[in-house]
Amino acid sequence: MRIWALAVAALGLLAACTLAPAQEPWTPDLARGLGCFACHSLAGRGGKTAASLDRVATRLAPAQLQTILTHPRQLHAGAKMPSFAYLPAGERQALVDFLQSLK
Repeated sequence: MRIWALAVAALGLLAACTLAPAQEPWTPDLARGLGCFACHSLAGRGGKTAASLDRVATRLAPAQLQTILTHPRQLHAGAKMPSFAYLPAGERQALVDFLQSLK
C-alpha cells in the first residue's frame, strides 16, 4: 500500500511540474546574473572591456547572437567571452530575444 501511495504522489508531482507554465527568465536579471555587464555596457552602465550592447540588434542577426553565446570565438577569434552553451535552450533564446530588443 505504501508503494502505491508513493507512486501516486510521484505522478501528482510530475503532473504539477509538467502542467505548470514555464516561467520566463527575466533577461536583464539573467544577463546580470551571468556577468554580462562586467564586460559589456548597456545605456552607459556596466563594463567597458567588450563591445557595448546598445543597439546590438542593429549590428548582429539572431543567428549570429546565438553563435556568439555558444561559440564566441567562432565569430571573434580573440574573444574572451565564455561560452554559454551549457544554458538550457530556453534561457539562451531568452538572451537572444533580449539582445534583439536592443535596437
